Amino acid sequence: MADKVLSGLRIVKVSATLNSGAGRAFVLYCHALRELGADIEAWTFAPDQAMLQELADDGFPTRVLGLLKHSHRWSSSRALASELANSAPDVVHVHSYETGLHASRAKAAGAINQLIITHHEPRLRWSRRLFGWPHRMAPDMVTAPSPGHARALQRWFGYPPDRVVDLTHPVLNDAFFNPPPVDEVLARDLGLTDAYPVIIWVARLKKHKGQTDLIHAFRTILEHYPSARLLIVGSGSYGREIQRLTERLRLNEHVMLTGRRSDVPALLQLADIFACPSHKEGFAIAIQEAMAAGKPVVSTVVWGSCDHISDGENGLLVPIGQPRALADAILMLAADPALAKRLGEAARLYARQHFTMERFAARLGEIYMKVLNEQKASQS
Repeated sequence: MADKVLSGLRIVKVSATLNSGAGRAFVLYCHALRELGADIEAWTFAPDQAMLQELADDGFPTRVLGLLKHSHRWSSSRALASELANSAPDVVHVHSYETGLHASRAKAAGAINQLIITHHEPRLRWSRRLFGWPHRMAPDMVTAPSPGHARALQRWFGYPPDRVVDLTHPVLNDAFFNPPPVDEVLARDLGLTDAYPVIIWVARLKKHKGQTDLIHAFRTILEHYPSARLLIVGSGSYGREIQRLTERLRLNEHVMLTGRRSDVPALLQLADIFACPSHKEGFAIAIQEAMAAGKPVVSTVVWGSCDHISDGENGLLVPIGQPRALADAILMLAADPALAKRLGEAARLYARQHFTMERFAARLGEIYMKVLNEQKASQS
């Protein structure tokens, strides 16, 4: 792990909620900063956040502020400013748009010394630009999970280019880098023993995650490979629509909605191809995990994927919203196991070079030191 370059620094990290990939990123930021020597407190606006309890179990001091999760209200900004002024940390590091807005207002009011914002949301809402633009000079640094997302943040909110950096999230679970043996019992339980190809997508069940595109693509794949199976792993509000489409296309026997699973490394070992049909991503951590596990990845050209996947070298890229192109790429890999193996091995090598916790922590330490050194220079 990186040197303790932040030893003695007191940091309060704040997020409105802790769920999905953004919540997982918040957790790993906390761990990385603690490894760098900082003292970390984790705050959320809303109660009943499972990942906040996870942090508490790992020894991080935690607080629930009891503020509205999604709001532009000045009352929330003033409440956050008051709490931070009383706590007086050296640095405030917030995640998500709403929290960033309230923290920016708090800094403008003098309640915060140094402010770092991490954005995860890949979609622009014009209300966010309207409320966020006046505070574009507030953060001392802004991090984004991919270069494409970082460039978009500059356009959307007017952040100065020298205050926006991309910081790719690491793969935290070593089980992805060192996958478990194939679980034959699990394969039998899921009906995958004689299936080929087995295709998997791990994500929240949301419209913009493209699960319906993948199901349409899978119908084409099934025409060529009657024993094919599709695993859609995750939970979310769009699950009912996905189930209805699966039933309407009569794919129930071949498409499995597993719900949220804790054994994703084992599921990846049963899969032949990882498919990402998303329409929008900051960067899907699931893609990083699949690459770390050595799976050949077919992904739409969303942020993150197109920043880390070189088409034909360590994965395949296809246009967004085109199920036929998605199907063609998957069929190419299914028909050419040697190509699939080569792309998977190249993906694993890339992941070991770019997605480790050590690399992430070292880069995060550099970002913090830059902010702290600029503060010292401005005070001298």
